[in-house]
Amino acid sequence: MSSTRWPSLADQYALAHLVYGDGGHRVVDDWLSEQTARVDDPEFAAEFREVRLPGISPGEFAHRLVGSSRGDLLGGIRFRGRDIGRPFVEVVAHDFEDLGDLRDCVRSEWAAFAPRALRLYAAPGRLTGAGVVTDLTVHAGRCRDMAAPDGRVELTRFDVGDEAVRLVARAYGRLATTDPALRRNIFAADAEAVTAWCAAGRAHAVRAGGRTVGLLAVAPGRVNWLEGDEILEEVIEPEYAGRRYAASAQTCWARLVGDRDRLLLGTIDRLNTASRHTALRAGRPAVLEAVFVALGDGEEGRRVP
Repeated sequence: MSSTRWPSLADQYALAHLVYGDGGHRVVDDWLSEQTARVDDPEFAAEFREVRLPGISPGEFAHRLVGSSRGDLLGGIRFRGRDIGRPFVEVVAHDFEDLGDLRDCVRSEWAAFAPRALRLYAAPGRLTGAGVVTDLTVHAGRCRDMAAPDGRVELTRFDVGDEAVRLVARAYGRLATTDPALRRNIFAADAEAVTAWCAAGRAHAVRAGGRTVGLLAVAPGRVNWLEGDEILEEVIEPEYAGRRYAASAQTCWARLVGDRDRLLLGTIDRLNTASRHTALRAGRPAVLEAVFVALGDGEEGRRVP
């Protein structure tokens, strides 16, 4: 399977070529094979075992390869923010020429879940129109190409797991008060994960003026097929917010910790304006965009998860 089979992946193949050169096509093909292998896969469906929905059998959570007279698609059910009341369908790839026909197919195939929207990945800003809303942006920059460190912060290994856990909890606690809509979409890393990052040397204290002002955790990872070093968590203590320490920390990491030839990457929720500005200042532009396409009609029907 390739871009000739699934024209909806053209933007991703083009990006892969920019990032990986002639080997980019193979990178996307391998990822697509992984997604296709999830069709009717009970092991993948089992990842949703905690989701209990009336009339839904476990196998229905696996990916599906759907054919129709208007086009074919590969996709599966998802839940926004881990909330079973916010279902949507991830369309991994499709060959529909008309977005309306794609909507109709998804709405019919996954009717039992009553999804509010389907989600597609494309180049930033390419998919627009009524009922189309950004879900998240994927930001990536090769370490050697990112902005130079400004010297305002330093990074030290966060050895004390309990302190790191408390720092993350404080930041998300403040977010619940200042921006509850964003807090509904994103989640703090749990204590076990934060402690493990500290033990593995993946968590760094962001230091400024002799004080710890935040935490930055980075580890090898990938977003879809895009591989690099992924920002797992970045938080700034509430009293130090707004001073651009987050961007300073990312550029410091890229220059002094990261591999200059690897990407520093991550996803940013559509409501997280501050993090988007941080990424751009640090030299991590948006390279892909995931958009929701509402499946309903009228104003109410255009609400997305």
